[in-house]
Amino acid sequence: MSEMQDKKEAPATHRETTEREMPLDTKLLSEAVIELNISRKNVGIYPPGHIQITNSIDRAFAILQQLFDIRSEMTLGIAKDTLLIGQDYLDRKNPVYRDFALSLNQQGIAAVTFVKGLNREELERFHRIITTKPEDIRDAGGIGSVLSNADIPHVRVQVIDYSSFHMTEEQEISRPRVSKGEQAGSSKWQDFVSQLAAGKLASLGQGVALKDSDQMDPSELARLLNERKLDTQAAVQSYDSIITNYVRGVAEQKQPTEEQSATLANLNDLLRELHPELRKQFLSVTFKNVTSPGASAKTEDILGGFPDDMVIEMLRHASQEGRQISPTLAGLMQKLSRVEAGDSGHRDQASYDTQQERPAPVISPEHMNTLFDRETYEQYVTEDYDATLKQMTESASGMAGVPAEGFPLDDYTATLEDEHVDFQIGRAILAFLEEDIEEEDYREFSRKLVSVVPDLLSSGNFALLLDALETFRRHSGEKAPQEARSLAGEALTAFQDPAFLEGAVAAFDSWARTKGREAAGFLLALGPGTIPALMDLYAVDESPGGRRILFDLLANFGQASVDEAVKRLRDPRSYYVRNLIMLIRWAGNKAVLSHLKPLLRHADEKVRMEAIAALLRFKDREGIALLREFLHAKDPDVVSQAVFLAGQYRVADVVPDLTSLIKKVILFDADYTVNEELIKALGEIGDARAIPDITKLARASWTFYPESLARMKGVLFESLARYPRSSIQGLLTIGEKATDDRIRRACKKIAERK
Repeated sequence: MSEMQDKKEAPATHRETTEREMPLDTKLLSEAVIELNISRKNVGIYPPGHIQITNSIDRAFAILQQLFDIRSEMTLGIAKDTLLIGQDYLDRKNPVYRDFALSLNQQGIAAVTFVKGLNREELERFHRIITTKPEDIRDAGGIGSVLSNADIPHVRVQVIDYSSFHMTEEQEISRPRVSKGEQAGSSKWQDFVSQLAAGKLASLGQGVALKDSDQMDPSELARLLNERKLDTQAAVQSYDSIITNYVRGVAEQKQPTEEQSATLANLNDLLRELHPELRKQFLSVTFKNVTSPGASAKTEDILGGFPDDMVIEMLRHASQEGRQISPTLAGLMQKLSRVEAGDSGHRDQASYDTQQERPAPVISPEHMNTLFDRETYEQYVTEDYDATLKQMTESASGMAGVPAEGFPLDDYTATLEDEHVDFQIGRAILAFLEEDIEEEDYREFSRKLVSVVPDLLSSGNFALLLDALETFRRHSGEKAPQEARSLAGEALTAFQDPAFLEGAVAAFDSWARTKGREAAGFLLALGPGTIPALMDLYAVDESPGGRRILFDLLANFGQASVDEAVKRLRDPRSYYVRNLIMLIRWAGNKAVLSHLKPLLRHADEKVRMEAIAALLRFKDREGIALLREFLHAKDPDVVSQAVFLAGQYRVADVVPDLTSLIKKVILFDADYTVNEELIKALGEIGDARAIPDITKLARASWTFYPESLARMKGVLFESLARYPRSSIQGLLTIGEKATDDRIRRACKKIAERK
């Protein structure tokens, strides 16, 4: 009996018995892994001291303390992309578990133990190390050495033992025979490794010897290939041979055999670790075999053995090389099976059934076809952004977190702020919602999006909020299946919550100067529910009409805004009532006249003037009589505003009143300004009764203020376009003889038009 079998049959120690008597709470364990993964990512993304790091470390630390109340330490085993507690696998399909496992595996960690007494600083230092580039960790002496020197006593790791790998000049190494109890299907992988070990693929005839070739870790093989210690061309040829056999075998059968699946699983792990340019060569070979004539009938089964990201990368490379991507390949993207290379017995024995996130849905055929359309793709990855990524890649140097000399780090750190991160999260969720996903997936994604909506508001992501709102509205009416439509309808209720609407108005107010147009568009899409809060905001500004962006938004709501404004006309603040009337005048209709006429007797003159303007706007005769009164008021400012209204609404009835106000004898320079206002108003009306009076002004020649006289004449001749042509012929004759170029151009323009 082998040593391993002896260990399995040995009686459990007291420690092992105690551990099994005190199992970790499944939900608590799941939360711990999730928070550890989130805090790891934040430490890798944000600079030290960032609030996102602090918050996520605090959450992870709190969960770990709850676990330490149950047991003094927690050990997670890592088997490639799988986490283990003792001998039990955690849910292999959980994307969070897989992500965390891979991050540790890539650093050469076989197990990690968190010990009671761990503090926040140790946890952050641990994350800082495991998010450092693996090659930098290797250059510093390896993960074990780096951690031992990092003063993290309450985190212990067991590193992957590569001591069995060594360079050799042996030309042939025999491969151990597969015993009956070993995993079936490892022979093809052993064949591949044996070729490496025997030196058949090595440059200069040197290979890699192994104690057990079938146990050789794909990551180590990838490292040897990346470091050019093996002949890459020969490796590609060997890989071609294995993939050709795999494709041929699958094409002749209904499903891949266990042997084929196991072999391909090891090769997939190898590909993940290869340098991008080297991996591109291997994927090119894969594409050639997958698209071969003999494989076309079994494309779905063949692709089923490859991970989604590898197939996507393979097709992207093929597209860049100008190869034709068949609709079948794009369509089958969503049907990729997730082949498990591990022992199914272990998987079924004690998988932890958590209620965490389901795997993210794969990309739909429509989305893939769009991805390969270069013009559409460049709408998302612009030339500037692509150039930035290249610059960052070429400039990157040193340990993780250390910027390269000359790299404009400050220009890009802004992209790590909450606004940009929230945007990326929201955009990704929206993309998933557009896919053909299951009901439960739609439920989780929609809830997640709704949960980040407040953050999107505070960060000013109004364009994304508008997309989310319109997406849910569209899905509530047309999304399949019916359950998805119901879920979309539920999500919409969050956008109509009174507290949310108030928050949306507050966000509009905060971002009005920089993102006013986007914010107004979102509020307009939300509907009339925001109007009361907007009306309260409208009352803050005492200037005529208030802020233009707010006035325009309220006017765009139309009758709903008018109805709310009418309710507030009795407000004691005169400036607010004046602004309400201005809004009603622009957005309302004749139906509001009964509410406005009482304001003609308002104590504030400006309110009365706005009420008159509203009556003129809706062509009510009562407004004309009141306008005439204001034209003869004692206050010059009131007269000036009345003159403007007469011209704005082209009130022909007051032409005699306007001409009577013309200053025929000029005593002060300001008199010319008064005449200019009257000339403009009369020109807007275009009534021939004004021609005799303005002709006298056109003939005037002597003055104490020659520059002002010339300016007034220029305004006069430019205002003649609305008069009947026959009534202004004499004026045109005068203008054509003028020495002022401005006057001659104005007369010529009128003559050419009529």
